[in-house]
Amino acid sequence: MSTPYQTIIQQRQPSDVEIFHNVHPDVKPPCLSVEEMGLSHQDVNDYRSAGELIKSLAKTIHTWRQHMPKDAEPTIVAMLNGGLQINVTRLVQESFHGIRIEGTAGGNPCMVLTHQNNVELLCYVQKVTEEEPKQRIGFIIDGHEIEE
Repeated sequence: MSTPYQTIIQQRQPSDVEIFHNVHPDVKPPCLSVEEMGLSHQDVNDYRSAGELIKSLAKTIHTWRQHMPKDAEPTIVAMLNGGLQINVTRLVQESFHGIRIEGTAGGNPCMVLTHQNNVELLCYVQKVTEEEPKQRIGFIIDGHEIEE
């Protein structure tokens, strides 16, 4: 198939998937129970807004950071329909189900507004040098910004 007729995903593979080559080989994210997250089973099963999703994710990233060595940090990649991958720097609730994702795609700053059902959030542990400043991830929850 010639290049003009390839889909965007076919044109991007495999060069844009390099993000996963920096996974920390020695660290596995901690497995968190519902009790460690501070949620009841009812909370887990309740219908959730985008704000509740972001709040839960911020709590998880905070807990991960507490258990990581100096050469590791949590990373979030938002994967959207069409294969677009965004290295997340901030997540914000825009409406009951809407999420604003800020970050970089292919090294370029970007922002995407999407319904929470249209995004998959991949969280993994990335290896970094101890000299590098830690990349913080911003979460705007109930109008207040926190960084984890």
